[in-house]
Amino acid sequence: MRQATLARGRLAEHPVWSRALANPDLAGRLILPVIVGSAIEDREKVEGAPWLERLSVTEVVREARSAASAGLAGLLLFGMSDRKDEHAMLASEPDHVVPRAIRAVKEAVPELGVATDVCVCAYTSHGQCVLFGEHGADVASTLERLAAIAEVHADAGADMLIPSGMLEGAVRGIRDALGQRRADTPIAAMVKLESALYVTHRSAVNAIPISERAVPLIPADDAAAAVARARRDMADGADTIIVKPGAPGLDIVARLAAFADRPLISYFTADEHAPFVTTTEAALDPTAAEREHLAAARRAGASLVISSGAWSVTES
Repeated sequence: MRQATLARGRLAEHPVWSRALANPDLAGRLILPVIVGSAIEDREKVEGAPWLERLSVTEVVREARSAASAGLAGLLLFGMSDRKDEHAMLASEPDHVVPRAIRAVKEAVPELGVATDVCVCAYTSHGQCVLFGEHGADVASTLERLAAIAEVHADAGADMLIPSGMLEGAVRGIRDALGQRRADTPIAAMVKLESALYVTHRSAVNAIPISERAVPLIPADDAAAAVARARRDMADGADTIIVKPGAPGLDIVARLAAFADRPLISYFTADEHAPFVTTTEAALDPTAAEREHLAAARRAGASLVISSGAWSVTES
């Protein structure tokens, strides 16, 4: 791989994402989050958030076809599991529902990008983004598990791997695990701010509720810490930086855009999408209002935008 590519990140010259990055339209820069579950027969509405659904593999493929027809850039796959243990073993099984969904989507719609969440929180009996040993958080074992999950996703055909748990060293560990065999697979680093806007998604993927995070997030009022974390992850080889949540993180995106030599991604959470699908005010056009929020991320400097509201941009 040429040195120029390494400097800008693999995302910029990836056969799928490079097309999205060249698309002048907002819709072509959007990634739609999708939750897939092996126990789902068709589509299942999330309790407390009926506008959000869990899908079977068959329905994920149907969603992928619709997304491609609408001109969206790709999907972000999350797995929902009822089988949990202390080591998140299910997440790295090659025949788990997530790799099966990756293969199915890439076979049906190869031109659509497929990003995947690489984390243990939805698969553990404690709901944390880190595994535990006799002496507390076991970072080394967690990094090994994340690498194993990433390898399975990459082998299934994933176009981007997102270690979302904010664990230091995850990008470097996954890159080392992929080696030359999957050297062209982009890895995204997550800069996740402390926020109240993560509740609905955790419920949707059936993660065990937690009262306190074992892996700290970036303080919401500490922009310098967010920038410093992004710099460390880029130095570790991250091909893109994802800033989450979307609206509260727009200033961070703008700060990073001033110097980052690779694409940035803004992630609007399910809780940020909720007001636009639950409003009852007839005078407000929620679809137009959500489009304005997503467009703001592009103006701030995000090359791609992740949002459950991606469909709002495709509606007239």
